[in-house]
Amino acid sequence: MLRRALALIVVFLVGACATPIVVVDAGTPCEASSFTVLDDFGGARRGRCEVLANNHVRLSIVPEDDGYINPSPWFAFKLVPTAEVKAIVSLQYLGGHHRYVPKTSSDGLNWSPIDASQAEISADTTVATFTVSLENDAVWVSAQELLMPAAYDAWAVEIASQTDAERLLLGYSIGKRSIHYLVTDPSANNVLLLVGRQHPPEVSGAFAFFSFVETLLGDTELAARFREHFQIVAIPLMNPDGVLAGHWRHNLGSTDINRDWGIFNQPETRLVGELLEKLDSEGRRVRVFLDFHSTKRNAFYVQDHSEPTDPPNFFAAWFERATPRLDDYPFTYEPRFGEHPGVGKNYMYRRYGIPSATYEVGDETDREATRRAAVVFAEELMQLMLETLAEARR
Repeated sequence: MLRRALALIVVFLVGACATPIVVVDAGTPCEASSFTVLDDFGGARRGRCEVLANNHVRLSIVPEDDGYINPSPWFAFKLVPTAEVKAIVSLQYLGGHHRYVPKTSSDGLNWSPIDASQAEISADTTVATFTVSLENDAVWVSAQELLMPAAYDAWAVEIASQTDAERLLLGYSIGKRSIHYLVTDPSANNVLLLVGRQHPPEVSGAFAFFSFVETLLGDTELAARFREHFQIVAIPLMNPDGVLAGHWRHNLGSTDINRDWGIFNQPETRLVGELLEKLDSEGRRVRVFLDFHSTKRNAFYVQDHSEPTDPPNFFAAWFERATPRLDDYPFTYEPRFGEHPGVGKNYMYRRYGIPSATYEVGDETDREATRRAAVVFAEELMQLMLETLAEARR
């Protein structure tokens, strides 16, 4: 009896001295001794927060729903200090693996990746731990730069004010958020169609989209001549709901909208279908389609050699022209059979038989190199499309 009593006393004393782990759910401020973790802004995804020690928190990074989701584990949160501290953050991925190098910002606009060599990744890549030095100001931490719908709106409004493009309302998402597009001279019967940000985390592809469109709408002789013959239709942000909600992949309808083309069950893709019907009814013809995305490397997914396009061998010619100008932007050219009919490029090929590509930018590709490469790709595309049109008219 005495031994048992002593054992109980020891257990009690040990339990009294141990620091209990504080656990709070997503949406609730998570307070460590010297900083607080917040997720009260657009694009945030923090999950459950556990305070493991005075300066150490563990965040549960979970996808938006229970359906199949491509492993693109988005996270974004804010660290607000009450004293100078080296905050230790562990990201525990539930349903995914570590993919993105965390990026930090003191203003939500300018971002820097952490030193990837300083992050500790578990053997199974489901946990990543890193340190963020905090002083007086709050620090945002995010999988990629926070590029929210308001930034797209500001960009498109400025572009429309400085060029001959018009910004029009395409329609509304499930969450009743507006989806806009840019369009140039409607008298041109040939159309270049561009879409972007179907998948919320794929920010690097957005930087390519911006630079590509700016080049098409530039005041160069080539761009002006191109717009005389080709109408540009550019939809920068297809999934505003998913972006604001910090989703890994889906819209608010628990759907990967880049698997819904032709099916058009979701309002976001249905808007594109309605736009295509309008272009067809007006006698305009989409000649080339580009869909901007991000993956782990720079790549273009295009039609397999068994799928002839009109014009033929278009992408091979495009990349042959662009490659010599791209010293700092290695990329792969990947013909692949369009097996999944709901993917944007596959649907556009089936509908029109045209060159249709997924323009993939590496998650961590240098952003300035991404922009410079997009200028080259846009210039060579315009030149090739003009030459192809001239040959067809002979």
